[in-house]
Amino acid sequence: MFRDFFRSRRAGVAVITALSLPGAMTAIGGAVDFSRVVQLHDAIQDVADDATLATIAVNSAAYKTGITMNADGTISGGATKAVSNFNAGYTPPGDVSGVTPTATATKSGTVMTVNMTVKATYRTYILGMIGISSVPITVTSTSTATVPPYIDFYLLLDNTPSMGVGATTADINTMVANTPDKCAFACHEDDKPGTDYYAKAKSLGVTTRIDVVRQATQNLMTTAAATETLANQYRMAIYSFGKAAGSIDAKAPTAYKVSSLTSSLSQSSTDAGTLDLMTIPYQNYNSDRQSNFISMLSSMNTNIPASGDGASAANPQKVLFFVSDGTNDGYDCAYSNGSSCRRITPIDTTTCTTLKNRGVKIAVLYTTYLPLPTNSFYNTYVAKYVSPTSQIASQMQACASPGLYFEVAPSQGISAAMTALFQRIVSVVRINA
Repeated sequence: MFRDFFRSRRAGVAVITALSLPGAMTAIGGAVDFSRVVQLHDAIQDVADDATLATIAVNSAAYKTGITMNADGTISGGATKAVSNFNAGYTPPGDVSGVTPTATATKSGTVMTVNMTVKATYRTYILGMIGISSVPITVTSTSTATVPPYIDFYLLLDNTPSMGVGATTADINTMVANTPDKCAFACHEDDKPGTDYYAKAKSLGVTTRIDVVRQATQNLMTTAAATETLANQYRMAIYSFGKAAGSIDAKAPTAYKVSSLTSSLSQSSTDAGTLDLMTIPYQNYNSDRQSNFISMLSSMNTNIPASGDGASAANPQKVLFFVSDGTNDGYDCAYSNGSSCRRITPIDTTTCTTLKNRGVKIAVLYTTYLPLPTNSFYNTYVAKYVSPTSQIASQMQACASPGLYFEVAPSQGISAAMTALFQRIVSVVRINA
């Protein structure tokens, strides 16, 4: 009997089970309670994010206070509102206690920031059976808003003869079908008032690129006026390439002022309504060298003062809106490829770089140069820059500041593209990662 007792192994099962039970309990409890902590953390995080974002959202009390501050510092009432927003949005469940939100609301430069930290304690379930009665939870959230900047917009709108081409393929085809030389351009000639191709386009109901640009510019003024959150926040100046080719410098033309820089956006809209296609004295005047981008952009570089940070009306940011079909045709004896001293190429970006180096943002809207297969000028000088890869488009994009480039067919979104460019520049509210 004694020999059988000492040989028996059955009692060891109970001993092993007893010894391994705490470890098993810890593993099971850890899995259950850890899952619950993650769930609670995420729920608190969501409410904290909502609270900080609501505190600094456009038109909130803290936002309105912050944009009027003339110096860096604490945004009055912002921290209290953030805590209030959190408490209003979060009701702790029974296994959570000690929920304590704290917050700060500050302005530094042109950025307003709301920071929040929420601490809470989770009462464990299974882990409590082995002495771990609680687990701390900490959540942080940060939301920022950029002070809506004061911005001076300088619009340079291409109104040269090439902008008299039909806005769509259908418009182009209409002009080609109704002109003896199958011309797609609605040339505006001084020596044929009321009888030129411009008049024909009007009589046929053809929409030209300049028509679409004119309306889009007026729409932009409406958008800007509706977006302002500060008095006189945006000012606009409008320039074109000139009203009449015969009255501008044939070699080095400068930008023509359509509308002076003004905070009266309604006045800018009215002035934009006067924008029209440049007239030419007669066909092939100045060898058609009316699109001197180098000269025009150099002129705008002179017209636009140094850019500020936009934090005040006295120090506005400067933005150049450049709308064009992107093809240079100007006087340039150093680069002759059309005739003597004539340069027909995509835009040279040298002056774009000069402007950007001065802090001026450049928003470029490229109105796609649509193919004109019946036009000898297009086939000889422009087609090679359009196909197979558009060098015109790539150079226009290189001219633009990062993120501020759009290419659109003239009747398929110029107004929307102008608005999108505008919206990218103005303030945004975001949750930081």
